[in-house]
Amino acid sequence: MQEQEQRSDSENGRLPLHVGHSHSIAKPVMKIRNIAVGMSSLLVFSSCQESTQPIEVAETREISNYDDEGNIGGVMPADWRRVPSTKFRDYNCKFGEDGEVYLSIASGGIKENAQRWLKQFGDDKEIVVGELETFETFDEEGVVIEAEGKFEGMRGIAKEDAALLGLMVQTRGNLITVKMVASAEEVKAQRENFFAFCESLKWK
Repeated sequence: MQEQEQRSDSENGRLPLHVGHSHSIAKPVMKIRNIAVGMSSLLVFSSCQESTQPIEVAETREISNYDDEGNIGGVMPADWRRVPSTKFRDYNCKFGEDGEVYLSIASGGIKENAQRWLKQFGDDKEIVVGELETFETFDEEGVVIEAEGKFEGMRGIAKEDAALLGLMVQTRGNLITVKMVASAEEVKAQRENFFAFCESLKWK
């Protein structure tokens, strides 16, 4: 299921993961890799014939280069399946029939991102961040966001009897979010895994 991808979730750069699967919640560690950005692309032309015209490179663009090591570590539950990262999902995973959970780097603050998440479940109420449940991760105090009901995501995708379990935390100048969306039954079954994963996240 795709939701309205957090534009949020990646304007400050991506942190794709290098994951080692575990068979228990408490053992192998995954690694979130950094992006090293900055090299200008070069246009390279090859031909079997001799070039007779000069080639001028009129513009350059930044490209991404992925490191082998990262600066965030965490333990991935054994029954989560890693899937490719996307532009807005730095750690992207699925579980069960159609459940998904992903970690992102968000722009903006906790309040606006949390309200956008809840709006996907038809809840337009204003959030008071200080009243949200808290949970410690990255040695910081994060907040928990939960919702149930009809989920309406990107491109008109809708799901009845869905649930959201999410965590947001400000750490080292970043807003990191972890978001789980699935059927209400699946989210309930994965609750322990979700918080174990969030608790394991740390800067290396």
